[in-house]
Amino acid sequence: MKRVLQELPSLDGGGIAKLLYEYYSQMEHDKIHFDFIIYSYYDEGIYEKPLREMGCNIYKLPPYKSNPKECIKKMEDIIEQGNYDIVHTHMGVMGYVIMRIAKKYNVARRCMHSHIANEVTSKKSKFASFFRMMIARHYVTDKLACGQDAAIDMWGKKAVENNEVFIMKNAVDTNLFKFNEEKRNQLRKKLALEDKLVLVIVGRLSSQKNYPFLFKTYKKVIEKRNDTVLLVIGRGMEETSIKNLAKDMGLENSVRFRNDVADILNACDCFLLPSLYEGLPVVLIETQANGLTAIVSDRVTTELAVTDVVEFLPISEDAVEIWADKICSYKPLTMDLRKSYFKKIEQAGYDIISASKNMEDFYLKEPRS
Repeated sequence: MKRVLQELPSLDGGGIAKLLYEYYSQMEHDKIHFDFIIYSYYDEGIYEKPLREMGCNIYKLPPYKSNPKECIKKMEDIIEQGNYDIVHTHMGVMGYVIMRIAKKYNVARRCMHSHIANEVTSKKSKFASFFRMMIARHYVTDKLACGQDAAIDMWGKKAVENNEVFIMKNAVDTNLFKFNEEKRNQLRKKLALEDKLVLVIVGRLSSQKNYPFLFKTYKKVIEKRNDTVLLVIGRGMEETSIKNLAKDMGLENSVRFRNDVADILNACDCFLLPSLYEGLPVVLIETQANGLTAIVSDRVTTELAVTDVVEFLPISEDAVEIWADKICSYKPLTMDLRKSYFKKIEQAGYDIISASKNMEDFYLKEPRS
């Protein structure tokens, strides 16, 4: 059995947490065992209980920036005592901390994973990231990314061209997200969404997702038509301020905050993602599997558009009207056509069953000498 320690910010509703949960659910646990290091942002993340029920140990540490000494001490204790074959970090350039510790305690394979592309940062942040990557490169044995753009962003074009980066696809259970007309009708009736144009964003409640732009756009939409509802699905550390922003903009009666995902997509008509930056967001694979039309920021990699239901638009201040016009001119797919899209996702290699088998094989291979 290969023992793998995963490091990520939390096991709440974020894309990385969901991805690891879905991957591990499909793996053979007599061959691969996952434990997790996460940070104390939430009392109890959504995936903590189900992962514990699958036998995973979950270690919750203080965030490195708030208490680096205690964080490093606990991390060292976990790795020294854990007898891990692999440490796999999903913390971006901050993964250099655990990579160094894993090397210190002779963990044979040390995996660093890029989930972000096109992140806009200050010169100071770019310099700090460059410095941390210089350190990390001394300790990493395996380079990973969610897609080509994210791979180039962290590891460089040459590493990608030389096939040095393993792509772990942001795969989903396509059957779970397959469009279901019966569920659509039931949900729209239950939630009083009949005869509504239902817009939705699924994303962490954080500045990355660009909620001010989204709400400005939605305010323009409801000026043009009064039959719309916006569902905001997710949690996050900026939840209070984002809810207050919606209220301050007079949107509290038409913006609904929820936490469900899979079934609710059936009730929706158009997905919106005006992110400032992304890697290859899992949710855009889910929405395409559902056949849901998506309007997406042009800061998001076009690599994820594996079907024809995704359109990219700019997110400059003067683009609010463009987004609003596009939303208001929405033309629905037929129900039968929408049902067919999960097959397109499978054919593109984003089905969790085949993807998890590839990842299992990756973990099982022996370290390079």
